[in-house]
Amino acid sequence: MTDSQEQACLGKENSAQHMFHSLALSSARAAAALAGLFIACSAAALDRGEFQGGLYTAPGELFTVQSPLGPNPIVIDSFDRAAGAVTFVNERGALYGVVCTPNYDVLAGAENDPETDYAILRNWFRDATFPLFFESQLPGASILYEEPVEFEGKPAWFGVMHLPQGSARFTRDPATGLPVRDDSYRGVVVFTRGELTFLIMTEAEPVTEWKAFLPPLTDFYRGMAFTAPITFPYERQVAVVRP
Repeated sequence: MTDSQEQACLGKENSAQHMFHSLALSSARAAAALAGLFIACSAAALDRGEFQGGLYTAPGELFTVQSPLGPNPIVIDSFDRAAGAVTFVNERGALYGVVCTPNYDVLAGAENDPETDYAILRNWFRDATFPLFFESQLPGASILYEEPVEFEGKPAWFGVMHLPQGSARFTRDPATGLPVRDDSYRGVVVFTRGELTFLIMTEAEPVTEWKAFLPPLTDFYRGMAFTAPITFPYERQVAVVRP
């Protein structure tokens, strides 16, 4: 191989490495948008909330939530009246999000026995929100685990989803050298507050034990406030697995 050929090969290798690095960085915002697509409403006219000083306020002040990723995350949101979602993503691909809808069941938020509340939340997640917001956008998406829990002493529903190529993180494709979106493993908690039902979520590595999702989701929940303010002592364990 001549010197010029060797330099050309080195140049191509450096160019490929630079291209991967550039694509991985410059695609972070696009990946975040794609990660948010499957949790956004499909209505033609969408509202957006406000994000200032690390605090997100949903349209109509439906709720507020503190960014768990600091004051400068990528924020993707879209709402149609009381239904919509917001997602926080950083440049490393860490992800948190909130999905919000009006209560689908007339008994949601009423004084029910715990089993009824758990059934309402499970059905909201399994039969409505998961198919509409996740499975329809990512074929092959599945619910890996679910169980009843309590959030601040009230019924909630905990689940773990697998979303094929639904992550905001990339790995290098060995065949092409280009960044490819990873699968996403999302821990979610579903709960009702007033006339609204919420799903909060975060992403973790696939080797994570399911219940390891609860501490970060608890911390995320602690940064939320609702139309009817909810107060609780911060030193308490908010998420409790039901015996």
